[in-house]
Amino acid sequence: MSYHPEKQMLQAYVEGSLDEIAAFTVAIHLESCPECKRRVAILEQACGDRLAADPVLESSGEDLSAMLEAIVSMEQNSEPFRVPPQPQQIMVNGKAFLLPRALSRHMGKIGQWRSYGGKVFSASVDIAQECRVNLMYIAENVQIPQHTHKGTESTLILHGGFSDEDGHYEAGDFLVKDASVKHSPSTGVGEDCLCLTVLTEPMVFTQGVARLFNRFGKGMYP
Repeated sequence: MSYHPEKQMLQAYVEGSLDEIAAFTVAIHLESCPECKRRVAILEQACGDRLAADPVLESSGEDLSAMLEAIVSMEQNSEPFRVPPQPQQIMVNGKAFLLPRALSRHMGKIGQWRSYGGKVFSASVDIAQECRVNLMYIAENVQIPQHTHKGTESTLILHGGFSDEDGHYEAGDFLVKDASVKHSPSTGVGEDCLCLTVLTEPMVFTQGVARLFNRFGKGMYP
C-alpha cells in the first residue's frame, strides 16, 4: 500500500469538515491502513489538546456544568445497542469478494452489475446525489481506453490491483485524479481488480474509437 489520502484530507476527516462521501471513502481506507490510522490518532489528539486549551472553555465552567447536567438528565434511548456490521460478501464475474465494514453497511444500496464485454463490470452504490459512486471490477489482462475526468475521480482499491501511466496500485491504495491527468488503467495477466470509485463529473475518453462515447452527454459514467 503506497498511496494514501493527503494530510489535509485526513485533517478535515478528523475535524468533521469533509463531505459525507469523501469521509466514507477515507473510513474504508482506514480499515486496512495502519499508517493512516496512526496519523488520524495523532490528529485527533492534537484537536483534543487544542480544545482543552481553549480559553473560552476554561472561562465557562458553569455553562459546561449545566450542559453536562442537561445531557445526563435526557431521556434514555430505548433502542437496543446496534452491533457493528459484519463484512458482507459480493459476487461478480463468478468470484466472491469480502467488502469492508463501512461499505457492508450499504449492501442494500448496491445495484445490479453491468458488464462491458465481460471484461469490466460496474455496479452503482446509491448513497449520493451530487456524485456517482460505483463498485468497479476489471478482469485480468484488460486495458481501459485512455480517459480524463471533467471533475475528480477518487478510487479506493479493495482487491487486486491495476497500473496506469503513473504507476502500479494495490489493495488499500487511495487515488485522486482530476482533469490534469490522462490515464489508461490496465490489469496484468493473473491480476484482476475490484475498486470503489467516486466521480464528481463524467469521464471523457481521449483516444481511439472510445471517443465516440463522448458525444452522448459529453462524457460518460462507468
